[in-house]
Amino acid sequence: MPARRVAILGAGPIGLEAALEAARRGFEVRVYEAGQVGEHLRRFESVALFTPFGMNSSPEGRERLRSADVPLPSDAALLSAGELVENYLVPLARLSELAASIRERERVTHVGRGGLDKGDGVGSGRKGRGFLLRVEADGATRFDRADFVVDATGVYGNPNATGPGGLPALGEDRLGDALTRHIDPSLYSVHGPYVQGDTLLIGDGHSAATALLRFDEIARAGDAFRVHWIARARPVAFAEVDGDPLPARLELARRANEIASSAQWLTRHPGACAIAFERLGDRIHVALEDGSSFDVDRVLALVGYRPDLAITRELQVHYCYASEGTMKLAAAILGAGGGDCLAQVAHGAESLQNPEPDFFVLGAKSYGRNPQFLLSIGHQQVRDAFRLMGSGQGIAAPALVP
Repeated sequence: MPARRVAILGAGPIGLEAALEAARRGFEVRVYEAGQVGEHLRRFESVALFTPFGMNSSPEGRERLRSADVPLPSDAALLSAGELVENYLVPLARLSELAASIRERERVTHVGRGGLDKGDGVGSGRKGRGFLLRVEADGATRFDRADFVVDATGVYGNPNATGPGGLPALGEDRLGDALTRHIDPSLYSVHGPYVQGDTLLIGDGHSAATALLRFDEIARAGDAFRVHWIARARPVAFAEVDGDPLPARLELARRANEIASSAQWLTRHPGACAIAFERLGDRIHVALEDGSSFDVDRVLALVGYRPDLAITRELQVHYCYASEGTMKLAAAILGAGGGDCLAQVAHGAESLQNPEPDFFVLGAKSYGRNPQFLLSIGHQQVRDAFRLMGSGQGIAAPALVP
């Protein structure tokens, strides 16, 4: 009997953990990655993670790498995003049971059911019909088939807009390279564009705090520049939680708050919203909703990310109308009261099911626009999802040895 096929979309932290579990259970595995292994983490590779390596890796992954004589950081080590890729994700992808399954630079653009349209087989009529994946690679397009699909494409490749009500500001789509929507590696370059001129920073999460720290380092080096900062109006720019079990997160908030209250190079616009951008030669004219305006050279928009739902448009997947996470999981998170990322728990296999049988959204994408996802939650999601799938031959897989 041929092994059942599982297609995994995304070779990031959760996609690779899913591939490892699928291989262990005897599935025929194929991992589709539009870029490189760890593509999204590579986009902010210089940024230090405030969660330790033990939270960003799984016991199964560490055990398998140690068996392959791969040296690993200590569980308490605080790595940069790039270091996590090179010290953990790349070695996972090179394991003998996974190496031939990883398809870098192969993008899945759509997933459907073989022989069924979106509205067909409502209820129980879709199970066992198999999935059809439309794949773009090397300038060509093809269809692949699978029995199970795991969508672990994350959210980092699909940034939110900068304008009012979550809409794009006027002219936002015409800014081109002058608008960056993630922590640009050139922010860390001594010869990069941020060391001079004027930058508009938009956002008030940990990414914005990280950017403020970097701008402060640039200022201490003596470079002349200015930063306009648009963020929500709050008594304290970044929440500081005494006794935070993640000391690096607390230190980030404290340092960013000091900068926000005293930096001479910073102009704050609390509670403001950009309504329009206009290119004026090499400069960008920024108009705010309150009628004020100013000019900058570039825009760094760190306003969060959302899932790309177009991939699964032809499937019967139930997404939350507010968070755009999968509905059962979103309801479970809301029922548990939400809260800080460290308060998050996995809500079991039932929460990962949706009207489309044998299709699972795992990882950051399962949380949608909710930013409180932790990799350790995704690792548990992998275990829960594969308990539902069983084994590649349709029988229960043996338990892992503790």
